Amino acid sequence: MNNYIVTINDLKKDIKVFDSNRISIDGNEVEVNLSKVSKHLYLLKIGDKVFELTTNKLDNESFSFLIDGHYYEASVRTTLREKAYEYLKNKEKLSHSDEIKAPMPGLVLKIKKKVGDEVKIGESLITLEAMKMENDLRSPASGVITEIKAGEGTSVEKGETILNIE
Repeated sequence: MNNYIVTINDLKKDIKVFDSNRISIDGNEVEVNLSKVSKHLYLLKIGDKVFELTTNKLDNESFSFLIDGHYYEASVRTTLREKAYEYLKNKEKLSHSDEIKAPMPGLVLKIKKKVGDEVKIGESLITLEAMKMENDLRSPASGVITEIKAGEGTSVEKGETILNIE
């Protein structure tokens, strides 16, 4: 069984796929039949109703649908990816400062931003060489870089602050 969260216009639906002909939408089990007509055109039968469905993949988890003349954009995520998405979205709303600290002793090879640059959560900031491997340090929060304490080519110790984000 596969579990998905489908979001259309901020309305979330819990979809469980039992097999190719049975799904559950918010706990209501229904019989479905999906027939591919062409590359983007499908016929979707839910219960006794048949819908003409045209779809296009926008990105990794976003799709556009034209269902019987009505246009929709939807995100489709597994339950786990939805929890991660919600966590990151809520963390992004928090306004606080964060320090990027060296997770291990190493050499700062590259600092990809400068003071005053805006960064988004998860964005790559620093390349740190440690034990002959390059490690990508990413932003734990969205904000603006307020201070850079170590420069490129500088050695840092574990726990040493490299830059600050507010």
